[in-house]
Amino acid sequence: MRYTAVIAPLLLLGTVSSASVRSGRKTGAPLTDVAFNDNRVSAGVVRAGVLNVHLEVDTGEWRPYSNDSTGVRILAFREVGHSLQTPGPMLRVSAGARIHVWITNRAATTLVVHGLGPRRRAVLDTLIVPAGQTGDVEFLADAQGTYYYWGSTTGTDFEHRLYEDAQLNGALVVDPTDVRQRTPDRVFVIQWYRPGHDSRGVAFRSNGFFTFNGRPWPNTERLTYQQGDSIHWRIINASADLHPLHLHGFFFQIQARGDEHQDTLYWPAQRRMAVTELVRDGSTMDLAWFADRPGSWVFHCHLNWHVVPNPGIGAEMQPVAVRNHELFVGPVMRDMNDHARKGMGGLMLGINIRPRTGWHPYAGQRRQLHLYIESDSSATDTSRRFGYVVTEGNTPAPRTVTIQWPGPTIVLRRNEPTAITVVNRSPEPSQVHWHGLEDDSYNDGVAGVSSNAGMVAPMIMPNDSFVVHLTPPRAGSFMYHTHLNDIRQSSHGLYGALIVLDSAQRWDPDVDRIYMLSTNEQDEPILNGGNMPPDVTFQAGKTYRLRLMNITMGAPLVEFRLMHDGMPIRWTHVAKDGFTRPAWQRVASPARQLVSIGETYDMQVMMRKPGDLELEVRRANETLVARQVIHVVAPH
Repeated sequence: MRYTAVIAPLLLLGTVSSASVRSGRKTGAPLTDVAFNDNRVSAGVVRAGVLNVHLEVDTGEWRPYSNDSTGVRILAFREVGHSLQTPGPMLRVSAGARIHVWITNRAATTLVVHGLGPRRRAVLDTLIVPAGQTGDVEFLADAQGTYYYWGSTTGTDFEHRLYEDAQLNGALVVDPTDVRQRTPDRVFVIQWYRPGHDSRGVAFRSNGFFTFNGRPWPNTERLTYQQGDSIHWRIINASADLHPLHLHGFFFQIQARGDEHQDTLYWPAQRRMAVTELVRDGSTMDLAWFADRPGSWVFHCHLNWHVVPNPGIGAEMQPVAVRNHELFVGPVMRDMNDHARKGMGGLMLGINIRPRTGWHPYAGQRRQLHLYIESDSSATDTSRRFGYVVTEGNTPAPRTVTIQWPGPTIVLRRNEPTAITVVNRSPEPSQVHWHGLEDDSYNDGVAGVSSNAGMVAPMIMPNDSFVVHLTPPRAGSFMYHTHLNDIRQSSHGLYGALIVLDSAQRWDPDVDRIYMLSTNEQDEPILNGGNMPPDVTFQAGKTYRLRLMNITMGAPLVEFRLMHDGMPIRWTHVAKDGFTRPAWQRVASPARQLVSIGETYDMQVMMRKPGDLELEVRRANETLVARQVIHVVAPH
């Protein structure tokens, strides 16, 4: 690898030199616009087998909401002769190719660029380019995978970049050398804009927002596919936060996981299925899924704070207290049909799958259920509690009910057509998302988005109803929850477990134990409605299925543990997100499992002798969230 720049002395691998350049912008000159980069083409020109790319970093004006919206000043990359872009230009070559990158720094401070180098080494070098100068680096793309490069100014590390340089990121993709192994794909870079920090130096979070390829919802790209398409995505999390990413209506196969330094390509027996996958800050993921049903769907972060309505920026930015009040109480929705555009924002993509000729939904007989959305108050403040009530057939629920958290467990059967009439008896509009189910789009529960056959799912208004058609194709552990004004309605009770059984199975809540982690009104995680659920009794020698679920608003790093005398016992991982693991992936392991937001895990366990166990939920810092004592008794 060869550098020509001012390099950190300990990382010097080649000759040091620098070249002075003049700033391209005069004092007081208007800023150039920063364009969105959809990562469809690679930058640079290939000469003699080397990808040559000349990049610049400069200050520009970025209008994230639309071309005519308020703009903010950011630093951004561009390829010389092209517009500034966020994220920066994509670099893409085949494994074994060489890449030569020049970077001119037109910012007013020193630039440090990371990630431009070979991956098969212990430490990645950095390229340091003083203000007004140019540096270059040439290296071998020695390892196939999904990577990225990123920049910072004044020595800021990856986790603490703010508005000045948080958008200085770009994809670096190394394809397989065998063209037969290459699959058409899309590359999505996640970024985070935070407008500054308070007097304590803490970054503003509530007035920040996340983007896919430089765009927050509803300005994100709309992806269009044909029913029957195989779809491949590369996800790069270049933000300083983690994201449990959730695909509505479909399972995806995880084919690789990595980060800035390395990528792990899974061989077929290692690949696993999910509807939600945690992508930590600075990490990458390759996924594939099959568009077997038409309609409109969304792919989004399930950490609720990352998909709230976008904040005002620049002079339109609200005080933190006002912004937080709107999030907890809910934005003023004068046009109730515009929730899809104004009620959500940030990290979400819209997907449209065109139907193949002759497709039509099932129109036969269905089992009948009713799901009632209830409220314990008609007040319009944050004290209102919500809940669900379920009845079989057309039996109405009583008008006076006790609000319970979580909501009642809904038990469906695989391949059984079912109609659930959702009746809204609360004073606020709502909708229900059937999390993890492979349903038809119109029934998916995203008001103003979920649609097929010319029908668009509406909000369910107070004293109105909506009939949901479900025919679950697989048995497993799923969830149902609100998908409207999520911060308020989720924290106030609108969630529950959904279990799908095979036709020969019998629902036995003594054997199937549900542990649902959710959030209370104070944004604190609770387990099955409280921090210390009542003690329970298990029988020694009996096999139990523990269905672990996380539907919190903001607890993406919690671990469930089954402990005896302070040590984990062993359990077997049998399913993830409702997808049964193949036999070779069902292995016994210590009873500790990270369950992120939007994930479910099914663990099978048998206690061999009497004694006391503890089911614990702990945060990453070991703080205890909840605990339940399990008394194991001798067989009856």
